[in-house]
Amino acid sequence: MNVPRYASAAAKLLRGALPEEKPSTGDRARGMETIERAMVARVRRRRLKWAGAVLLSAAAAVLLLRAGSWMSARPEGGALVSINVSPAGQGAALRAGNRAEALPERAELASGQRIETPPDGGASLRLSTGTAMDLAGSTSFRVDSQGMLERFSLQRGELSAHVAKLSAGQRFVIATPDAEVEVRGTRFRVRVLQDAEACGSGSRTRLEVSEGIVEVRALGATVNVTAGQHWPSDCANAESTPAVSSALGLPRTTPAPNASVEPAHAPFVRPLAASADHALPAPVSAEQASELAQQNDLFAEGVALRRQGDVAGALRAFHSFATRFPRSPLAENALVQRMRLLVSAHDPGARAEAQHYLARYPQGFAQKEAKQLMEAP
Repeated sequence: MNVPRYASAAAKLLRGALPEEKPSTGDRARGMETIERAMVARVRRRRLKWAGAVLLSAAAAVLLLRAGSWMSARPEGGALVSINVSPAGQGAALRAGNRAEALPERAELASGQRIETPPDGGASLRLSTGTAMDLAGSTSFRVDSQGMLERFSLQRGELSAHVAKLSAGQRFVIATPDAEVEVRGTRFRVRVLQDAEACGSGSRTRLEVSEGIVEVRALGATVNVTAGQHWPSDCANAESTPAVSSALGLPRTTPAPNASVEPAHAPFVRPLAASADHALPAPVSAEQASELAQQNDLFAEGVALRRQGDVAGALRAFHSFATRFPRSPLAENALVQRMRLLVSAHDPGARAEAQHYLARYPQGFAQKEAKQLMEAP
């Protein structure tokens, strides 16, 4: 203890462990006893620190286990994708279980709910992801899942979709009675026929892709369908504007000269009854076919201009259509397109266009929309 280095260390130990005790100089026995007590106290503190660390680790492990259990108990799919729906044409019905009611102007769909449209009806769906879907007439559509897996069922009828690009882990699937269609981000149209045909191994599902790639799983095989293609490939390719061409009297097996009409707005065109899907059209003369092709081209031009954001150009095209072909089955649609374009552009002429539409088509499929516009302040 006479060595200064050890004396200094002992004094430091005493000050840290037993600050209340001051060892007396010269009392060797008492000093040794004090140093021993300080060493024991230091060992005890170390043990307490280790015990505390072990307890903290155990508590953290318990919290992690509980967090894992909570995460595993969460519904699969994470955050829900909200789905807003509004009626088109002659409206639609909202069904949940055995209960059915008229679809209101704006509603939010939940898993398990079904949309059913009459022959002259339709519905437009907008998802929080940016995806848009439009249902044509005579369609039955159900929401199955709206999480990371967005899954829907199309029992009958037709839908057009523009699927926004999905993030990692997200999936978008539409199931039909005999196939599954899965996309990552694209534009396509899928139909379910009432009756099976000889082609396509008897599948009732029909798919046409206008953008991107769509994967089809059916009949034990997986097929990628790219833009401009249709599935099944051995079936006659229905043009991308079936309601337009059918209304004009063009044979369904004859491709439209300029079939660029936006499929996402099929409900604006009066869909034909499902039974007419297989009816053979009446023979058309060369002169009639030429005029029908002109009508189809002009209407498609208006839709293409609208999609490009050229409101003025689209208005001119639809006005030209309604003026040149006033008896065309699409003349009413041309007026409706003009009315909606003027509304979207906040043009005061929208009210006059609505009045013109009602005067010409008092019982038209957009009469409710036109009357609301006329009554608006």
